Amino acid sequence: MKTCECQALSGDDAVYCASCGRRLADHADTAPSPVESVASITATPVPQKRILVIMASFIAIALVVASGLTYLLRNVHIEISSNNLVSVQLPLNKCTTSVGVSGDTPANLPATVQVDIAKGLSTQLGFYSDNEGVIEVLAPSGWTCTAVIGADGSSSVSVSPAGQSDVSSGALTPGSTAEEINASQTSACVGCRESLACPLFVNAANDYLHAFSKTCPSSRPTSELVTTINGHLVKIEDPPGVNGDADPSGGAYPAMGVMTYFGDRNSDGSWTETCVLPPTDTSMCRAIIGNFNSRYGSR
Repeated sequence: MKTCECQALSGDDAVYCASCGRRLADHADTAPSPVESVASITATPVPQKRILVIMASFIAIALVVASGLTYLLRNVHIEISSNNLVSVQLPLNKCTTSVGVSGDTPANLPATVQVDIAKGLSTQLGFYSDNEGVIEVLAPSGWTCTAVIGADGSSSVSVSPAGQSDVSSGALTPGSTAEEINASQTSACVGCRESLACPLFVNAANDYLHAFSKTCPSSRPTSELVTTINGHLVKIEDPPGVNGDADPSGGAYPAMGVMTYFGDRNSDGSWTETCVLPPTDTSMCRAIIGNFNSRYGSR
């Protein structure tokens, strides 16, 4: 016999109490009620369905965003460069040129020159050249220039602000605020090339010693910084007040320059350029020097 919650007796095989109708205790733990059974069956699929809905929504949003970006990129011209450069056509200014050989004929130079340059400088610079196109240099727009081509083929181009006195070479007066871009090349003059480069290149010093049986006629200042870019190219930095191998140098502004040297007698000589600008324009000097390197660094 079984005793239910109301203390009434029921048979051993009874499931519900005959007096109060409650389910007997030993059957309550063995089988769920009909309502509990339905709940246990339907509880599991609900979160799975929600996960599938969330994933589907996320994929749909991602596809919409990707489609939108694709449309924008197809309709917007974006120039991408790891060096933040743009390719532009800059005006070429032909400098008044003094020539050593009267029969030299000016070249038919283009009106513009294409160059890759930093975006921020593309509207601030232009090209300047002698009338034969031997040397072309970058310099600030609106400046004036002069050039010289010697009878031996050597040449130079000097660019400076309009109205400034010409300081195309040599030492600047201490404290001078003169600005200038100056470039030159020695051509086939072997002695000129060796004497120019021997303070900065060991090979040039040795070649000069071999050719003239004496040491290099000049030495660089101790405060001048010379960085070897490769065996034929060095970078020169003369601080304010230091008259060094950057030409010109020694004024109130630092002078940044480069020089090449090749011992081969068949080379185009030694090429050099100097940029003298206020310290606030250091990035411009770097662009100017960098362009000169790309053009003449391997001559």
